[in-house]
Amino acid sequence: MDPIRQVKLDMFPFLRVYDDGHVERLLGTTVVPPSLDHATGVSSKDVVINPSTGLSARLYLPSTNPSSEQKLLPLLVYYHGGAFCIESAASPTYHHYLNSLASEADIAIVSVEYRRAPEHPLPIAYDDSLEALIWAVKGHAEPWLRDHVDRTRVFLAGDSAGANICHNIAMSGGGGVQIEGVVLVHPYFWGSTDTTEEALSEEERAKHDKMWRFVCPTSEGVDDPRVNPLAEGAPSLAGLGCERVLVCEAEKDFLRGRGRTYCEGLKRSGWKGTAEFVETEGEGHVFHLFNPECENAKVLMKRMMSFFNNDK
Repeated sequence: MDPIRQVKLDMFPFLRVYDDGHVERLLGTTVVPPSLDHATGVSSKDVVINPSTGLSARLYLPSTNPSSEQKLLPLLVYYHGGAFCIESAASPTYHHYLNSLASEADIAIVSVEYRRAPEHPLPIAYDDSLEALIWAVKGHAEPWLRDHVDRTRVFLAGDSAGANICHNIAMSGGGGVQIEGVVLVHPYFWGSTDTTEEALSEEERAKHDKMWRFVCPTSEGVDDPRVNPLAEGAPSLAGLGCERVLVCEAEKDFLRGRGRTYCEGLKRSGWKGTAEFVETEGEGHVFHLFNPECENAKVLMKRMMSFFNNDK
């Protein structure tokens, strides 16, 4: 009889790690296949980017009118959230949301299936995400991207941990890719000092400190610039490699102060781009994914559409 497995590390509500190395994910495990979405007319398909690592992505392409002259679409490279350890590009939550976003914004999307902690701790997700960006913009073999995308109009977007990935890719220089804009939705940033909008107990703070060390065990702590871009000694935000930034926060999200101070720090840094901060009243963390049909989610969608279309 096999011995009974014991829980080695409980990271509820995300996952549990057992003494034999097995990882039990408690959230974000449901997946759906790519398809033609009849509600939006958006087509999707899965592609393998790097067979040796398993890096892949789900591509979304809005419907085109064959009777009109084909136009090239802006490209959005999207990074899903989930604390670097749960959720997926194939999650029904993200699949539904990105179908809607591709249709409403008339934009092609590459949703990246990066490898997750703890089996693949950070910085692997950062490395995968950068590799996917370079592939999407500089590779020419994938016909959906080759035939339908304007590679001079490239955007990054993500929510929570995915927004953190966006920031780190832009700070790295994007592998030489010229990035027009970055959208950070409820970004996951952290640090050893509370913002003025945080009121966390020592137990709550310790839980969040532990989470960062769990997904990035080689980090020296929560003032690592990858999770605290405003930490003492962090690289100047003046080096952020894009032209425009939109930071979106939610009033009831305890992380909202991090996004606000990030945006303020970006403006003070000497960065030459333009940054905007928007906050949704009465909503919590990633509310637009949990309740995409609510009025506030529709307003946020329209704001992102305007950003991608550079509406004044």
